[in-house]
Amino acid sequence: MNRPGLLAASLVCMAVFATSLSSAPSQQEVEQKLDRVHGQIQASQLRLEKHRGEAGALEAELREFERRIGQLNLQLGDTKDTLKDHRNRIRSLESRKQGLQKQLSRHRNILHAQMRSEYLYAGQEKLKLLLNQQEPATLGRTLVYYDYLHRARMNEMEVVGNLLQELGQVREEIEAREKSLARTQSVLSSRKQEIAQEQAKRKRVLERMQARVSGEQARLARLETDRQQLQELLDELLATLINIPHIDQGQDFRKEKGKLFWPVAGKPSNRFGQRRNFSRRALYWQGVFIPGRAGNDVYNIFHGRVVFAEWMRGLGLLMIIDHGNGYMSLYGHSQSLYKRPGEWVKAGERIASVGNSGGQSRTGLYFEIRRHGKPVNPQLWCKKPAPSGRTG
Repeated sequence: MNRPGLLAASLVCMAVFATSLSSAPSQQEVEQKLDRVHGQIQASQLRLEKHRGEAGALEAELREFERRIGQLNLQLGDTKDTLKDHRNRIRSLESRKQGLQKQLSRHRNILHAQMRSEYLYAGQEKLKLLLNQQEPATLGRTLVYYDYLHRARMNEMEVVGNLLQELGQVREEIEAREKSLARTQSVLSSRKQEIAQEQAKRKRVLERMQARVSGEQARLARLETDRQQLQELLDELLATLINIPHIDQGQDFRKEKGKLFWPVAGKPSNRFGQRRNFSRRALYWQGVFIPGRAGNDVYNIFHGRVVFAEWMRGLGLLMIIDHGNGYMSLYGHSQSLYKRPGEWVKAGERIASVGNSGGQSRTGLYFEIRRHGKPVNPQLWCKKPAPSGRTG
């Protein structure tokens, strides 16, 4: 290619690249698009609740209670972190105070010895030397020694003064920290009481719901509705994500089959594709349920963007993460969600906590992997144990 042709081709490439950059939505635009999806699914849930009458009203109550419990648990976690920071700082300050007291004691002993030495030798001996004119060399040396003692005593007095000032500041900070600690403990106790109250309300709602849904046919209908609504959400998200570029950072989910870690510690209580316990109709698991302790950390399995983080009928507090190339991971029945739509999350980053939201009687995580909206077996993708420490 000649030089003019090469230049023209370069300009075209630059123009295409600039156009693709300018057409990429901003973070705010991405969040707005995902918020619209949230709004649509919430409107769908409200229509369903209205259609179901009293049963729908109970579901609406359950949603609000579980959202509230999720927020309170987030606040509880923050309060516990603050409490831990206060206690660590107090321990550090107490250690500093002990060190300062030891220094102060040592310098006071030095100062006492200097003052005693000066008292013993500087008074009477100094007067005798001044009156004694026979040894001027001895007089000069002794006066220099007395001057040295005096300056050393003044330096030690300055050191003691500085130590006393610093010790006073440390004591004041300890006192302030202890007051903050007491306030934080009070807030912690209040949060726990609020959670207990909300949990009691949730329990009463669940009892009323279970009284209404008592039979295989009713449970089947509920599961079918929940499954259909989840599929509608995923279809809506896929349609929205077509115009939102995915930044893969050189990572390809398709190449990670069999290399991913599980999002939580524990063993799934079911197998993917296993038939659910119904006699009248074949219904199969599209993911796995991993029993766990309430509040345990849930980790993201691979780099991606949060595209859904909200309460959803049947799955409770649900997070969906887009990993690119049509792959998504779903984390349901959470106690609290730590990320919001539009945020990028790294592999191994803490994204939620284990719970039983969505009206579950068991505590654990419901986990799915989807490809272009269709469920795939997570047990073929996740082989490594869950991370053991927080990274987010």
